[in-house]
Amino acid sequence: MRLSVRSGLALLLAASVAACSAMIPVRISGSLEAPAATFGVDPAKPEKACLGGLAVHELSSAMMRPVWSIEARGRDCRALRQVVYGETPEGFATTVSPVPLKPGVRYAVVGYGLTGGLLSRVPWRGGGDFMFEDGQWRPAPPFVPGR
Repeated sequence: MRLSVRSGLALLLAASVAACSAMIPVRISGSLEAPAATFGVDPAKPEKACLGGLAVHELSSAMMRPVWSIEARGRDCRALRQVVYGETPEGFATTVSPVPLKPGVRYAVVGYGLTGGLLSRVPWRGGGDFMFEDGQWRPAPPFVPGR
């Protein structure tokens, strides 16, 4: 079988896109009791993300403890604009029950799913470390082991 240059380039592009993964920013806002994770580059305009799961971990120099986790039922991700801590969206299952969050504690938030695309759906991941200080959620300073 012989491929044309155009067909070969299209096949190469499709293979390279499928092998990649994307980053989608995840931001945290709201109260300590019910923070909301939103997705996208512009915090003023959250985007829908095809979410496969979201996990929150409490971090310290000695441990990484899960404090809440959800996963989409089945193999399909679900398009969501935001997820509120402790509220399991329709089509998801809670895999770790929520515990009360505390001010001044470092939490790692990680979401994952699939992007949409013309050629294929590419896995995405996003998140970061956050702390609730002075009445709001802020990105946590860089982690220094042993502190």
